[in-house]
Amino acid sequence: MRSTVAICIIFLFPLAMATGFLKTEKKENSKAQIFAQLEEMDKVEFGKKILDTIDLQIKNNSPMSDIARMLAEIRQDLTLQNHEADQLHSGQVVQCETQITEFNRRIDVASVQRDDAETEIGLLSSDIANFRADIANKAKQLEILDNREITLREEREHDAFAYAARTAQTQEVIGALEMILEKLSGIAPGASANAILAQLGKIGNTNPILALAQVASGFTAESLNKVTGVLANLKEDLEESLVTDAADEEAAISEYETLLGEILSTRSNIAHAKAEAENGLAQAEGALALQQNILAEAVSELTSAQKGLAK
Repeated sequence: MRSTVAICIIFLFPLAMATGFLKTEKKENSKAQIFAQLEEMDKVEFGKKILDTIDLQIKNNSPMSDIARMLAEIRQDLTLQNHEADQLHSGQVVQCETQITEFNRRIDVASVQRDDAETEIGLLSSDIANFRADIANKAKQLEILDNREITLREEREHDAFAYAARTAQTQEVIGALEMILEKLSGIAPGASANAILAQLGKIGNTNPILALAQVASGFTAESLNKVTGVLANLKEDLEESLVTDAADEEAAISEYETLLGEILSTRSNIAHAKAEAENGLAQAEGALALQQNILAEAVSELTSAQKGLAK
């Protein structure tokens, strides 16, 4: 069959050469080259279809001009298809270059976003650590101030109670001395026992001054005056101690109020600073979460662009 086709092609050789359906480099080798090209065509599915079509046309006794026209049309279709393929390939090349450029742009942008996010994450992580340490330190300071305030209030309460008790006791002693001095002033040296008992009866038999009055009844005038003077001086000393003690108490109260005011002011400042640090921590943590999302998106975009470029 192929020999018949070859004879037809050889017969149509000038037309085949003109149409470019077959190509030869030298005329003397044209026939051999035609057979060689036909053998190559027979190895390809599309070439076999063309040869089978020619064979069919020959068997159907189709005019050689029809076969030549068919070969010319096939060549024209092949040329057109090749041209369209070249145009498609050129378009694909341009599209591919555009895609490569876009992938590279995406890679560059994603790389910058990734690097920036990693830098920001490092800075924010350091800020967060500092904020947390500062907050913990201020919380400890507030705890110390709270304990100091409790201790200061307890000490003031204890001191106030001790002052009140001390004042009451001193006043009681002064009262007793006043009573003793009053009673001693009514006892004359060498007075009879009946007179002494009469004075003591005004105080009461259970009064502790009884023993002193009994002893004083036996004093000489000089001794009695001396005792009375000592007791009077003691009374004056105790009265002066009340004044001094009251001044000391007033100074202690003033110092307490000053210290308490300093504690309250310091605690207010520290509490305010702690609140600011907590607000800063919240903002830093929010910014960190945002940068972590940006990093994740940048890494995802970078991976996607790199995979697209690799295809």
